[in-house]
Parts: sequence; C-alpha cells; structure tokens
Amino acid sequence: MEQSRNILIVDDDWQVREVLHEIFLSAGYTCQVAGDGREGLDAFRATLPPLTVTDLKMPAMDGIALLQGIRQHDPDAAVIVLTGAADVKTAIESLKLGAHDFIMKPVNVDELLIAAERAIERRNLLIERREYQALLERRVEEATRSLEQAYHQTLEALGAALDSRDVGTESHSRRVHGYSLALAREHGVPDDQLTDLAHGVLLHDIGKIGIPDAILLKPGALTPDEWQVMRTHPEIGKRLIEKIPFLRGAIPVVWCHHEKWEGNGYPRRLKGEEIPLHARIFSVVDAFDAMTFDRPYSKAIPFDAAIAEIKRCAGTHFDPHVVESFLRVPLALLEEIRRKSVE
Repeated sequence: MEQSRNILIVDDDWQVREVLHEIFLSAGYTCQVAGDGREGLDAFRATLPPLTVTDLKMPAMDGIALLQGIRQHDPDAAVIVLTGAADVKTAIESLKLGAHDFIMKPVNVDELLIAAERAIERRNLLIERREYQALLERRVEEATRSLEQAYHQTLEALGAALDSRDVGTESHSRRVHGYSLALAREHGVPDDQLTDLAHGVLLHDIGKIGIPDAILLKPGALTPDEWQVMRTHPEIGKRLIEKIPFLRGAIPVVWCHHEKWEGNGYPRRLKGEEIPLHARIFSVVDAFDAMTFDRPYSKAIPFDAAIAEIKRCAGTHFDPHVVESFLRVPLALLEEIRRKSVE
C-alpha cells in the first residue's frame, strides 16, 4: 500500500473509531487508531501518516492541541477535524492553525472521503512544489557557478593577453591574482568581496588597451609627455568596465591601483583610506611581484629583500595595516603561487 494512503484516526469514542476505520479501509486506506490526542500524537510521531482525522473534544489532549503538535512535527501533514454543531467556531479556528478541513457530525461518508482525497492531494502538491523549487534553486546555483567559472576563465585569458602585450610581464596577472587573494584573506576581507577583488586584479591594466604601442612597447625611458599618456590607463580602464554590471566591483582596483598612501599617486591623488581597500591590497602585491620577477628594466631581487622594501615603504607608498597583513602571509604560500604561475 502506498505511504500516501496511510491514515491516523483519533477519537475517544470507540464506536466512532470503528466506523471511521471501516469507512477508510473500504476506500483502500491503511489505518491506525488512537483513543485521545496524546495517544494520537505518539502514534503520529512514530509513523508520520500523511493524513490525520481527529475529533475535537477528547480527554488528555483535545483535537486543537493534537493539531498543533502534528503541525510542529510535520508542517506538511494533512489534518481533518470532526466536529459537532456546538463546536463549529472552534473547528473554524482549527483552519487558522493549519487544518485542511472540518467535517460536521454525523459524518457523511462521501463528503469525508472526498475531503480526505483533497487533503492528501494538497499535501502532495505542496511537497512537490517545494521539491521542484529546491531543484530549480540547485540548477540556478549550478548554472551560476558555471557562468562564474566561464567569466573567470575569460578574465584570466584577457589578463594573460594584457600581460603578453606589455613586455616582461608574462603571467603577472596570474601571480598578483594569487598574491592578492592570499593577502586579502590574511587581512580579513570577507569571502563575498573576494570575487570583485579578483576581477579587479585580473583586469587592473585593461586600460592599457587604449595606450599607443609606441608608448607601451617603447624599450627606453618615456618622456614626460609619454608618461602623461601612460598615466591615463586607469581612467581608460574604468570607462571600459563601468557599464558592465558584473564587473563594476572591479572598478576600485582598475581605477585606483596607482594611488599611493601618502597621496602622490595617480590619477586622482587619493590619500590614505580615501583609496579603496582592494586597490591598497593590490598595490602591495603588484610592487612585490614587480620586484621579484625579471623585467627588461630591472632584475628580480629575492623575496626577503622585496618584503623588506615593502615594509620600509609602509605609511608612505602603502597602507601600513595592509603591509602588516602582508608580512603575516607565509613565505611558502607566496613561493607556491609564483611556482604555479609559470608552470
């Protein structure tokens, strides 16, 4: 017999119990019976029948208390209340407490069986709807994860393309991405902000798309006028991404990664905590990577020397609190990030 055809009958009048038992047995239900609300609640907890039919007036525990106990244990349980003419008001109150229906005594068999079928059908629909909703939510979550992964892979590819265009910065975006996340976690940045930071790091130099190759790829030192052009790349990057909704969180790094703690950076000469935190984090790891990886214009220095230089510049070039967090990042983790970037 299907689980959905199980029924609990609760009534303190044994003759009524027997009549109800026969009615439901003949309709194909599997029945269990109880003589009062307390006994009924124990039976319900033991077997979790989908439908309970209960009298209102009973010793030990009445039908209202039983209904409340059932609904607390299983909010989906269907309950039908049997009532006499004098208790109609109480029966109506039972609907507010979650009863599916009430039936007047003496019971009409057809009316009772129709009410039972409807109660079970409604319960099944509620469960199916909730399971379907949960399934939809899982699928949306899975699709969102897949989309986010695709976005991230696209941004990584774009970051790598930008690196390859700027001589001497191969795998730079991959390294600073790893360094930034490690530093952000050490600094206590909430997990729900790490995606925006990661996007900003991968796209930090996207504005260089707008810098002429004659300046960007120039092998020697730039003239003052050329530096003026080069320093427009944060503004160009901001304009490129500010109209893309899922990349707006990347703007602080793209726009502000050349600002300095003491206020003499560019493009807006922001000072101290006027500089967004994500940009302050990035500026530390960007400098660290620039010092520890060979460039056409400079040779790499050891990690410990680069760390000492960052410590020296805390409070002038870098946020001193972010530097304190950077000093706590394990050296082994920094070395692992670097190793993976060139594999």
